[in-house]
Formats: sequence, C-alpha cells, structure tokens
Amino acid sequence: MNVLIDRLRASMFGCRLAGEFFGCIVYVDDVLLFHMEAMRQMLTICENFAVDFDVKFNSNKYVFMRIGERYNSQCEP
Repeated sequence: MNVLIDRLRASMFGCRLAGEFFGCIVYVDDVLLFHMEAMRQMLTICENFAVDFDVKFNSNKYVFMRIGERYNSQCEP
C-alpha cells in the first residue's frame, strides 16, 4: 500500500498539515481520501494502482461525506 500512498502524495492532491501528507488513510481493504475537489483524479490513481498490482478496486462503490460547516451543502455530480 505504500506505493498507492506515494502515488497519491506525488499527485499533490489531498490535505497537508505541517508539511505532512494526509490525503488518504488506508486500512485493510478501505481507502479514505481527503480532497473533495480532486476526488475523481484520486480515484483514478487508485484504479491505476489496482491494475498495476492486480488488486480488485471498485470505484463505483465510493461514498462522499462532508464534515464541517458545509456538511449539508449540495455536492456537485
């Protein structure tokens, strides 16, 4: 999974806090991505990783969740 995290970090998408990358959390078979505007690009990186390493990845099962002031705002399609 380090390769996936490295690819997401290199994409420059995701969150950074004090210079550290926090664009995703990978736990067993779940991937949590942090970056609403670049979500499609980050999913594509995960899909490409799955192809390269023969891992099953279903990007059609993703779910969006907002936290904070805009939690109830309409998301773009």
